[in-house]
Amino acid sequence: MMVHLIEDLAILLLVSLPINLLFHKIKLPSVMGYFIAGVIIGPHGLQLISDIPSVKELAEIGVILLLFVIGLEFSLGRLLKNLASIIGVGSLQLGLTTICFWFIFIQVGFHQNHSIALGLIVALSSTAIVMKMITDRAEIDTLHGKLCIGTLLFQDLCVVPIMLLLPLLVQSEVASATDFIFAMAKSLTAVVAIFFLSRLIVPKALVWVARVGNKEHLTLSVLFIILATGWASQKLGLTLAMGALIAGMIISESEYNHQIILDILPLRDYFSSIFFISVGMLLQTQVFVDSVWTCLALSGMVILLKAGLAGLACLLVRVPLRISFVVGMRLAQVGEFSLILAAMTLDLGLFNPHQYQIFLIISILSMLVAPLLIQVSTALSIKIFSWKSGKNDSYQKQVSELKGHVIIVGYGLGGRTLAQVLLETNIPFLVLDQDGEQVKRALTEGVKANYGDCTQEEILYRVGLHDARMIVFSIPDYFVMEKAVCLARKINPKIKIMVRTRLTAQVGELKNAGADEVIPEEFETSIEIFSRVLRDYRIPNNIIEQQVELIRLEGYSMFRGLSLNSENLKKFSTYLTATLTESYLVMESSWACERMVEEIDVTARMGAVIIAVVRKNQPHPNPGPEFIVLPGDILILFGSHIQLDRSITYLESGVCSIQKRDEV
Repeated sequence: MMVHLIEDLAILLLVSLPINLLFHKIKLPSVMGYFIAGVIIGPHGLQLISDIPSVKELAEIGVILLLFVIGLEFSLGRLLKNLASIIGVGSLQLGLTTICFWFIFIQVGFHQNHSIALGLIVALSSTAIVMKMITDRAEIDTLHGKLCIGTLLFQDLCVVPIMLLLPLLVQSEVASATDFIFAMAKSLTAVVAIFFLSRLIVPKALVWVARVGNKEHLTLSVLFIILATGWASQKLGLTLAMGALIAGMIISESEYNHQIILDILPLRDYFSSIFFISVGMLLQTQVFVDSVWTCLALSGMVILLKAGLAGLACLLVRVPLRISFVVGMRLAQVGEFSLILAAMTLDLGLFNPHQYQIFLIISILSMLVAPLLIQVSTALSIKIFSWKSGKNDSYQKQVSELKGHVIIVGYGLGGRTLAQVLLETNIPFLVLDQDGEQVKRALTEGVKANYGDCTQEEILYRVGLHDARMIVFSIPDYFVMEKAVCLARKINPKIKIMVRTRLTAQVGELKNAGADEVIPEEFETSIEIFSRVLRDYRIPNNIIEQQVELIRLEGYSMFRGLSLNSENLKKFSTYLTATLTESYLVMESSWACERMVEEIDVTARMGAVIIAVVRKNQPHPNPGPEFIVLPGDILILFGSHIQLDRSITYLESGVCSIQKRDEV
């Protein structure tokens, strides 16, 4: 039996590696490939793994390992701190979806408690797929990104109570209010116990093990915690998977969690692949073939209902219609936690095997479609909701007092900084943002702000784009920004459009869309790094600024893999070898303090010349050999940048290890 298990695990590893590489290359979540691979190699495919009990054991191992890794990355403390910000849309989405599917299951003949359980299971979305794609598309800071992540976090928080409620819901046809109160009390007790263990017992135990043992002992302690928590969970009537989740959450709160995560992280994808491939192996292709149209219809219904209800949850908290549509499309799939809970309900008798297979097929189909829906959601939302409404006179009246103003799209850090500068310089401007919290913040700070979507023509007319002098885009959503730049150029061909973007690769595309100036964050970060390096080598600011200008004139070609013009590089080399001046403040700790100029002898040793000393705001040009340098004096040095750099070090420490012959 052990030989077969090892053989099966080896096959899973052999399959998961090329799938990971392939889907990484095409920028899609590996989860999709794992499902397909599981169907192909499983008992109902090529039968590379044909033993059904082995498959179920692998699935159980996969669930335990996956939940442990999820718990390890799940910080209860961080979640509780951000609970207020994620509870709005998350609670509405979960509640509305559960009620809707509860009603549907009641109509088709399920018992009430079973319908509630199924509604809760279907309501969960895929954290693995949605989080990966939002991260890969750099949309974490967008409004729809924040709403999706907040909703997923709320769902993850609710998994523990749902896992505790399921056994109760299948015990009888109708559960009393007392039973539900008891279940929620049990959930709360489990959460409090997790928090208590994470704060008091486990960290102290791990500190003691780390002090008296080594890295191997720490790893063994982690394994003991997993096994002990799993055993305790099973004794309390819970599952091993629940124990693995609790163990991960406990360890995540310890001070050694980073080291433990580093030890476990290389195996995380393998743990995930075991679960998702094993789920694919459990799928019976014959059931799908026999009821293909039913499965497709049910999958379409689930996707549409989940998308509509998630969008409605956003609308109820006053999220713009287009953003609500995007969030709905991105949360329209069934999640990996749903698969885990469905396996629990099968063991509990809630599903019969055929119903479980139908649910498995629907879930996998929805997860296979999810990446496509996420990719097209933004473009489709713009196409649907950015209709042309015409130049309404009422829009022009609202901004008639503003002429030649600046429109700032996005009131994040960049937008706030620009707004502050424009306020100080009395340049007329207004802010446009579709995040209600940002608009409130702007109004609180005395900034004129408008709530709206920059991809809608009527909104741009309302903020006076036709009379504005400049529009500055400082939003994280690249696709929306590109469409808005095209629209702004179409409405006002003469306006100056300035854009902040993340990557230098996007510069050309945004300029083709109509932007006059594109400032990539990647470029500005590089500018700041090399500016600080040159400044540390005593190269004056005017030379650094000339180099910055040189790169900007080259159109960022240096950062796009192209070489700078050789003539310009020769000019910069000339700047670096030019004769310069530098000032040095003498401190009490300086080696040169209370020494005569003749004793310091910086000219003979370093090549630079002390041309003046400023003492108490009074200049002393060409100080004589017997002039004594005192604390607070400012020495004015003359020489090349290399001579000045070495002279500063020499005056500070008295070290003279580099000879004059090395100077440029």
